[in-house]
Amino acid sequence: MKKFDVAIVGAGILGLAHAFHAARAGLRVAVFDRSPDARGASVRNFGMLALNAQAPGAQLSSARKSLGYWQEIAPQAGFELRQSGCMFVARAPEEMAVLAEFTQSAKMAEHSAHLVAAEDLGHYCPALRADRVLGALFSAETWKVDQRQANAKIAAWLQEVYDVSFYFSTSVQEVSPPHIATSVGDFTAGHIVLCGGNEFASLFPDAFATSGVTSCQLQMMRTHPQPDGWRLHPFVMGGLSMSRYSAFSSCASLQDLLTMQAARFKPYIDHGIHVIVSQEPDGSVTIGDSHAYGTGAALPRSSEIDALILEDVSDMLTLAETRIAHRWLGHYAYLPNVGSLIFSPKDGVTVVSQTNGQGMTHGFSIAEAVIADIVR
Repeated sequence: MKKFDVAIVGAGILGLAHAFHAARAGLRVAVFDRSPDARGASVRNFGMLALNAQAPGAQLSSARKSLGYWQEIAPQAGFELRQSGCMFVARAPEEMAVLAEFTQSAKMAEHSAHLVAAEDLGHYCPALRADRVLGALFSAETWKVDQRQANAKIAAWLQEVYDVSFYFSTSVQEVSPPHIATSVGDFTAGHIVLCGGNEFASLFPDAFATSGVTSCQLQMMRTHPQPDGWRLHPFVMGGLSMSRYSAFSSCASLQDLLTMQAARFKPYIDHGIHVIVSQEPDGSVTIGDSHAYGTGAALPRSSEIDALILEDVSDMLTLAETRIAHRWLGHYAYLPNVGSLIFSPKDGVTVVSQTNGQGMTHGFSIAEAVIADIVR
C-alpha cells in the first residue's frame, strides 16, 4: 500500500495548486482524477485571470498573490501567460456613466485602469465597432492563460520537478482517513484534500447536501482561427459585465444601468448572459457565456442563448472569421455570495471548492492558505 503525506482528489487547477504548495512544503503528494486528463471547468473557460473584476481589498490581494504563482510557474512549465488587459465597452449612456464614475474612484488606480475615448479605441482593440462604441475602460490588470494546455503542462512539471504522483483515470471510491480506496487500489495519506465537486457529493453526500452548493452551467463557443495577423489583444466585455462584477458595485450610477438593462436586455438577464470575448494562442476566439444555476442536472444546449451571445458580440466587434468551430457546456460549483467553500467533513479531510467560477484567478492563493493550515 502506497503512503503519501497529502492526497488530492481532483486534477483541475485547484487540485494542482494544492499539489504545488504541498510539494513545495516538502510533502509527498498524490493527485487522483477519474478522467484521463483535466476536462472540467479548468479547461472549459476563457483562461482569464480577472484581477480587473475584483473589489479592492481581500479579493484583489488574493488575485494578485495567485497571479504571482502563475508568473512563477508558466515559464517553467512551458505554457503561455500574457498580460492582455481588458476593455469594458460602453454602447449606451448608462454604461458610459458607470465607467466615468469608476474613473473618479480610488478603485481605478487599484486596477491600473483608465478611460478610453471613442477616437482612441482602435489603438487598444482595432476590432471594436467605431459606429457603436461610445468609449471604454481599459484595465491592465488582466492576464490570459492558455487554459487548454496549462493543466497538462503544470501536472507534467509537478511530476518532473517535485515528484508528485498522478493517478489519472482513477476513481476515488471511499475516503476514511488515513485510507483511500480507489479503482486502482488502496492508499494512505496523512491528509486528504477534495478539490473535485462531484467527488465531494459522492464521498460525503450528507455534508454536500447541507453545504448549499449547487452548480452553474455555462454555454460557450469558439471560432475557427482568425486570419494571420488578426489580433483582438485585450479581453472585451460589455455593459452586462459591469453589472455583474464587484469592481463596479459601489458606483451610484450602477442603479440606472440596472434599470436600463431590465428594460432592454431581459432575455440576456433571464439566461445570465454577460459577454466575454478572448483570443487563444492559435488565433481562435473564445466567446461566452451564459449562467444557469441549479442542482447539477445538465440542461440541453440552447440555440437561443448562442444567438443572443453572438448578436451582442457582433454589436461590439467585427471578427474577421465568424464561423464557430466548437460549442460546449461548462459547469462549476456555485454557492451564492461565497467565493470559496473550505471545511472539514471528517478529521483528516478538507473540502475546497471555488464557488464563484474564479478558480483560476484565486486558486493558488486559496491553496497556499489550506496547505499552510495542514502543515502547521
